[in-house]
Amino acid sequence: MERIVTVLTALATLAVTSFTWVSITQVRDDQSITREGQITDRFNAAVANVGSKSLDVRLGGIYALQRIMQDSERDQPTVINILSAYVRAHASRSKSTQEAPPSDVAAALSVLAFRNEGHDGSARVNLRSTYLRGATLFNLTLDHKDEAQIFLHGGNFEGADLDEADLTKARLPGTNLNRASLSGTELGYASMPGVKLRGASMSGTVLKGADLNHADLTNAYLRNADLTGANLTGANLTGADLTGAILTGAKVEDVTR
Repeated sequence: MERIVTVLTALATLAVTSFTWVSITQVRDDQSITREGQITDRFNAAVANVGSKSLDVRLGGIYALQRIMQDSERDQPTVINILSAYVRAHASRSKSTQEAPPSDVAAALSVLAFRNEGHDGSARVNLRSTYLRGATLFNLTLDHKDEAQIFLHGGNFEGADLDEADLTKARLPGTNLNRASLSGTELGYASMPGVKLRGASMSGTVLKGADLNHADLTNAYLRNADLTGANLTGANLTGADLTGAILTGAKVEDVTR
């Protein structure tokens, strides 16, 4: 009899444990479904706002998409595609004539530049044929120890498609453009000290008068690029292909080859 009681007690304990486990799992699944539903609602609202006629509403939608990227890494590739398309639509070479991108385009560029690239998946920033004269692809932060000291943090556009984009006089210090496609891109008089262009495709790129001081151009493809008057002081050109490149008046002191 005592043995039967022991067995029944053990079975009861197992049943309670199993019920508790099922309940916890159910709660966890319900919470996950609720969270996914909330993200979907936020996503739909953000996309709707991005299409608004009001600049303020569009800006809110852009930054809402940024928050969604931070909260849901699996949605990041979709957000990248949406914001890339937004920039292409609102800063096309045929439509824009401004000397600097409008605030909504600048906001979209900022979100793309400072995303966590580890969540990109197969997505790629595509800004082909955009008009981004005077764009700034970095942010500013203050050192808490010395608020007078400002640090420049380069944005990340590694592997981006910027073919035939107009980035004349753009500011890109320290920006990561490794493996980016920049064929035929206008980068005349751009400020690019310390820019990372390892393995970048830059066939026919216009870099006339550009500041490439200490830029990393390792293995960059620069065939027929126009580097007239460019500042290449301290640049790393190891393995770079400069066949047919124009270097008239370029500063090449302390260049690594």
